[in-house]
Amino acid sequence: MREEWHGRAYWKNRPVEERLSLAQIPPLFEESRLSNYDLSVGSSNAHGAVTEGLTSFKDNREHGTSLLLCGEVGSGRTHLAVSALRGAITSYKQSGCYITAAGYLRAMDDFRNNGGVLSDEYPDGNMLSYLRKVYDVVVIDDADMARTTEYASRELFDLLDTRVNNKLLTIVVSTLASAHKGNIVSAPFGALLDSHFVTASLSDHPQAGTYGE
Repeated sequence: MREEWHGRAYWKNRPVEERLSLAQIPPLFEESRLSNYDLSVGSSNAHGAVTEGLTSFKDNREHGTSLLLCGEVGSGRTHLAVSALRGAITSYKQSGCYITAAGYLRAMDDFRNNGGVLSDEYPDGNMLSYLRKVYDVVVIDDADMARTTEYASRELFDLLDTRVNNKLLTIVVSTLASAHKGNIVSAPFGALLDSHFVTASLSDHPQAGTYGE
């Protein structure tokens, strides 16, 4: 579907309910908040980093400082990422979207295979361009779990590089430890994480694999 293009100013002034709907937060995480993150099985350090990131949101936005959340499945990393996305939308009048790395690549495939048009299964026909250049905050979940072809690595790097150059904040979520950033998508992708991201590791969570995600 082809839809009218809207820039950042347009989305900032849309009702919060509309911006939350377009954020595509998965139903499993609809109720995820910083306030209900279970510190008894999650990571207090990562929770603190996300809380500080929201508190300092305007400074982070000005300097283009984004967030990398590293932790194994069950550590609550997606809960924290979605909480940060929701907080930016509701507290700072931002636009944003959640997507997995694999989901982004599927959308790219559909776009290319459908004559440069996204089907009605996507929330907006301009979603790919919005992810790169418009949405103030984007969560890229499971960044290290997408396919590892040259095409996939190039497209994911292009997404992140474009957002970095436009000082748009991105929350990248990975199961790999922060010491292995170069293995998250590709070495160039990892270099962007090194230079423009604050890293919050969830390796200190006390009950590995028990958090609901």
